[in-house]
Amino acid sequence: MKRHELKILPEYYNAVREGRKRFELRKDDRGFAVGDRLHLRKWDPAGGYTGEVIMTDITYILRGAPGYGLADGYCVLSIGKIIEAYQRTEAKDEADKE
Repeated sequence: MKRHELKILPEYYNAVREGRKRFELRKDDRGFAVGDRLHLRKWDPAGGYTGEVIMTDITYILRGAPGYGLADGYCVLSIGKIIEAYQRTEAKDEADKE
């Protein structure tokens, strides 16, 4: 299982947090696999990272479907339930490195 830290805009972060959005459309450049852990880091274009993070797992990956409008080199990640939503702190960052 790999860990992927991804920036996510506030409107999408909020939709994931509220349970209305259970997928991510991403460039397929990180070797995503089912079971990998995502840390979705809320990022505001005006101010950068907010410190808010959602941790979830990849449950399914759609690739190679240009006939359905999914461009080559992109994938749709189905995401599971939120495992944890937290405010990122220096202490949390250090614990994550272990």
